[in-house]
Amino acid sequence: MTFTTTRWSRILALAALLALAGCDMASNSPPAAAAQEKPSLAAAPATAATACPSQDFGAFLAAFADSAQVQRAFTQRPLRSESVDANADPEPKPVVAMLDGDALTFPLMPSREKQQADGLVLSQTELNGDKQVMLAKPDTDYQLSFFFRKGECWTLYRMRDDSL
Repeated sequence: MTFTTTRWSRILALAALLALAGCDMASNSPPAAAAQEKPSLAAAPATAATACPSQDFGAFLAAFADSAQVQRAFTQRPLRSESVDANADPEPKPVVAMLDGDALTFPLMPSREKQQADGLVLSQTELNGDKQVMLAKPDTDYQLSFFFRKGECWTLYRMRDDSL
């Protein structure tokens, strides 16, 4: 009887350790469904050193626009970049690229001071909790959009240049 009790105690202890190890591993990785639904919000290594400027999107956007360091820290890698190839034949066509490393040059978004100096008009829209910020120059074809998603902080996950 003692041998059986000891054996079952060891089996239960081992099962408990495995269950705890599984919980620890699960807590350190995103749920499989969430990983498939949304693109990764992985940002540059600077994220660990740069605190989220604000949970409020307006305050975050001001900090993001005015600091290349904040832009580096809160930009998803790789970043989806959409543009228009105006020289494509027979007509302009959309181009999608995933930018990382040297292909990402900061700042991605001009500072508020530069926006004002260049006569850019900023507008914001929201869709399903994500934010779209558009910079446009009136009476021109200049139109640049930035798309942000909220995680632990706001993160730029996509940009689109509709200028021709």
